[in-house]
Amino acid sequence: MRLFGTIVVGIVMLLGSAAQAQLPVVKEARADWQGCAYSIKVLQGSDPYAPWQVLYRVTVQSAVVSSATCALTPRTVELGTSKNTPEVAIVASADGLAAAWTYGEYIRGYGTWGRARIHRLDPSTLSTLRLVGLQSNYVPSNGGAGMPGVITLSGLTLNAANLEVAGTFTGNSLTEDPATTPWPYPILQGNHFVATYADFFTAAPQSPSLVTF
Repeated sequence: MRLFGTIVVGIVMLLGSAAQAQLPVVKEARADWQGCAYSIKVLQGSDPYAPWQVLYRVTVQSAVVSSATCALTPRTVELGTSKNTPEVAIVASADGLAAAWTYGEYIRGYGTWGRARIHRLDPSTLSTLRLVGLQSNYVPSNGGAGMPGVITLSGLTLNAANLEVAGTFTGNSLTEDPATTPWPYPILQGNHFVATYADFFTAAPQSPSLVTF
């Protein structure tokens, strides 16, 4: 499969520039834990290589709500960018901190593709300790070339140490990104999904349990 477009996903520490601070926030989700606040935001900017095009920047930010229980140093970290408006979610508990976001773009003459990224974050530094992804595809019944679909994020839930990611997808297949199975990917029923990552904060990386309906 050929990936349409290029999305750079990295951990870029923002230096508090005036330009970044002035970008409008178009989406935001927040989680609080023991006097610390964590948020994931979608900032609307422009593509530095094509200033007439919108480029969304996804950042995570920490803040102190109560210094009696929260001793972190507030930080802001950029997770990545998207040409389509991302969806975002974040959760925090005694087990850890996790954030999820979608990214993609529209290609004229083809359509829209979109994928999801899920981060295990260090609560103190906001650095990514684990990164996993989800993608959907249209898989022809004859096993032909197919094309990518769109992942939509609707929720992120912590069930003890298990992380559940919920959403919808277009196409007829849902896999990890990058996929761990060869093409053609298995054809599935439904357009809603729940992906469960067992022991997300402690166990060695393993494939999620995928349920579609």
